[in-house]
Amino acid sequence: MHDRGKRVRLPYSGDLFGVPSNLHIIGTMNTADRSIALRRRFDFRELMPDPKQLKTLDGIDLPEMLSALNERIEYLFDREHQIGHAYFIGCKNRSDIDRVMRDRIIPLLAEYFYEDWDKIAVVLGDADADTNRKDADTNRKGGFLNCKKLSVPRGLGMEGEGGPRYRWSVRTVEEGFAYDRGILDA
Repeated sequence: MHDRGKRVRLPYSGDLFGVPSNLHIIGTMNTADRSIALRRRFDFRELMPDPKQLKTLDGIDLPEMLSALNERIEYLFDREHQIGHAYFIGCKNRSDIDRVMRDRIIPLLAEYFYEDWDKIAVVLGDADADTNRKDADTNRKGGFLNCKKLSVPRGLGMEGEGGPRYRWSVRTVEEGFAYDRGILDA
């Protein structure tokens, strides 16, 4: 072990434990863990998403896409829920990006916004300004989500009242995602 490393004797076993000087131990925590006791013992360094760590891949401008997603998330929710660049670091092709969006990002957005698909559609660029009109299109295909207008069930006495309701669904693998609609065209 390098001479400038840290070594301590473990209290129970009595064994010597050490780390080399070039090893940095970094702990992460969410905002709920920031107690006064922790603040007294540790430095807090904010690590926000860094789109510059990404590049354009298979025609998808990942830095621009991540910036657009995070700007919308910050507007609708807060800055603490932005999506980190690490989600996309290992992507090598469009299929990898699609998988990250389908299996990680969209479910994360669903959790953030408590299944409020109207807000998820806004973040993904699939919202339509005309969605809340009573005569709005019944079916719409977005870049990531499809939207189908639901009919008011008979017998509720609500025919013609209130705004329309929709069924949102994530586009299938066969349909694919259209990054140039919604996220990157805005």
